[in-house]
Formats: sequence, C-alpha cells, structure tokens
Amino acid sequence: MPASSASLAPAPTITTHWPRITTLWLCGVLAAMQFSKVSFAFQALQAAYGATPAAMGWILSTVGMVGLVFGVTVGLVAPAIGYRRLLLAGMGLGAVLALLQSLAPPLPLLWLTRLFEGVSQLAVVVAAPTLVMQHSAPRHRSIAMGLWSTFVGVAFALTAAGGGWVLARFQLSGLLLVHAVGMAAMCVAVLFLVPADGARSQPWPALASLPQLHARIYSQWATALPGGCFFFYTASAIALLTFVPQHAGADRPWLAVLLPLVSIAGTFSAGWLAQSLVAPARLVRAAFAGVALAGLALGACLTLGLAIAPVALLLLYLVGLAGGASFGLIPYLSPLPATQARATGAVAQLGNLGSTLGPPVFALATMALGAWGLVLPLLGFALLGCALASVGTRRHQAALQKS
Repeated sequence: MPASSASLAPAPTITTHWPRITTLWLCGVLAAMQFSKVSFAFQALQAAYGATPAAMGWILSTVGMVGLVFGVTVGLVAPAIGYRRLLLAGMGLGAVLALLQSLAPPLPLLWLTRLFEGVSQLAVVVAAPTLVMQHSAPRHRSIAMGLWSTFVGVAFALTAAGGGWVLARFQLSGLLLVHAVGMAAMCVAVLFLVPADGARSQPWPALASLPQLHARIYSQWATALPGGCFFFYTASAIALLTFVPQHAGADRPWLAVLLPLVSIAGTFSAGWLAQSLVAPARLVRAAFAGVALAGLALGACLTLGLAIAPVALLLLYLVGLAGGASFGLIPYLSPLPATQARATGAVAQLGNLGSTLGPPVFALATMALGAWGLVLPLLGFALLGCALASVGTRRHQAALQKS
C-alpha cells in the first residue's frame, strides 16, 4: 500500500460512539433532503415561479448531476481536505443555500443554488460515511453502514410525513427555511461531537493526474465494486417506487406509502445481517438473486391478474437489502480511510448514474411491453448486479493473495 495511505489510517477503534454515528447519519438525512424537498414541493415551486415542468425538472435533477460528474473527484481530494472539514463545509454551505432559497430568488439564481447544493451534498455523502467507518468498532461497522445507507429513504419519508404540515402553515419559504435550520443545527453538532482532523493529510492530487486517478478507482475492485453494485440498486429502486404502485389497483394508496418504508427496512437490516450472519459480498449476491426471483413472481402475478401487494413488498425489501449490502462492501473490501473515501465517491457517482438512467429505461420498457416492461429491466439489473458481485469479490480476493 502507498505510505501516504498507511499514515492516514487511524488506530483501530475498539468502541463505537453511537451519538457520533447518529449525528453523521442525520447529516446524510439532511443532505438527502436537498433532493426530497424539491421533489415534495415540485408543484408548489412550479406555481411560485411560473415554470414549466421541464424547467422544474432541471431544478430537481441538478444536484444529482453534480454528483454524477464530480463524485469520484471529491472522493480523491477528501483525504487532502480532511473528512471533518469537508463535512463541515458541506453542511455549512447547504445551510446557507437553503436560506437563500427560502428568500424566493429569481429562477436562474435558484438553479445556481441547486448547482452548489450538489457540491454540498457530494461533500457530505463522501465525508460522512468515511467518518462513520472510522468511529465504528469492527463488530459494529456493518450495522453502522446499514444505518447510514437508509439516509435517502428516511429523508423522503420524513419529508412526506411532515412537509405537508409545514407547507400548509408556513408556505414554501417555511419549508426551505426548516431545511436551512436543520443543516445549520447538524453543522453545529458535528463541531461539538466529531473530533478534529489530524494535522497530517495527503497532498492535493495534481490536476493533470485526476484522469489517471479516476481510472485507477475503476480498475481496483476495492473502490469500484461497491459503486458498481450500488448502480444496479439505484437503477431499480427509484423506478420501482414510481411504477409498481401504478399496477397495484385498489391497493395503490397504501402500497405507495408502505413500499419506501419496506425498502428502508431492507437497507437497514443489511447491516445487521452482514455483521452477524453473512459476509457483505455473499449478501449482495443473495439479495440480487432474490430480486430476480421476486421480479419473476411479480410478472406472474401481473400476467395472471393476481394481487401484487405481497410480492411487491418482498421485492422492495430485497432491493433495499441489495442497496445496504452494497454500502457494506466498502469497509469489507478495505480498512483504509483514503480507499474508503474513494469508494464512497464512486458510489456517489454511479448511484447518481443509476438513478438517472433507471427510470427512463423502465418507462420506455413499460410503454413498449406493458406490465412485463416493469419486470424485464428489473431482471436485467438484478442478474448483472449478482454477476458483478460474484466476479468482483472473486477477483479482489485473488489480487489480495498475489500481493
């Protein structure tokens, strides 16, 4: 291993600081609300700005596009910045931007704040999980990462649960102001609860070396495999949460509420299973294989006209399990914080790619093939995820034996 990476590896943590882990997780939840607040208030924002759905769609997707383009870059520079400093910068910037949004700026300025929110969100999702792993004892690390991996689902669930009440009483500006206050509060919590970065850090990578460093991340299984598996998770999860309720008939209202919660349960339980029963690599393979089988069962129900709710709930649980196990691969494949930061950067980049490509693929397939258009892309993504996990872990272990 490079000497610089070894010098950055902290002494192994023998105890888990759960208040610190919870604080870091809440930072992730608040960062994910940069997506959920606009998704929830989409129509209110459209009405307030007199914008077309397409224009507001760009406002929504800009944050994810930043992660898609710069996810790996932030993972590369994180060790030079320091993980706590990067997290504080992301949370502080996010608080300021949400405050600016609450003042109802013109639409071009609103888009600009969303662009910088993408930078804020990316800083948090690279720094926070790396710190979670640093402050978790080995016996709790998979559990802590299982908790972390629920942050997006929890953000959407909390926004859906409380956003209507805030909008009704404090209008759109109040909803955005609540987010600003939450970001600022968690920034203060990090200041008090998370220890400062050490004095030594890696040097900044040279600008000319970034393409080579990007290529190195995707040529090493320890940094590429978690992101690759996470791509197949995000490509399926968001599309299923959108399209499955449309085929649920009379069960649609309650199923639309329950499916995200079941997915969160699957994501969180991945940490417990990986910690005590099965290695993350095996869990990823089993979860994707289960998704493929549940997808076939969903197709059978749709073909025979049977109620899909039981199968749909199982399917979303298994999809969540695959996502949580993908995050669990990060500490499983490497104990070094610098390597873990690069892996989280790849997860951010490929996760955004999956969430960008997945829904259009499912939409086009359902338009062409009807109900089975929901099943076939799911089978493809699940089987590819299972194959990638199998090949990747086997080749990673072979590389370790050679070194």
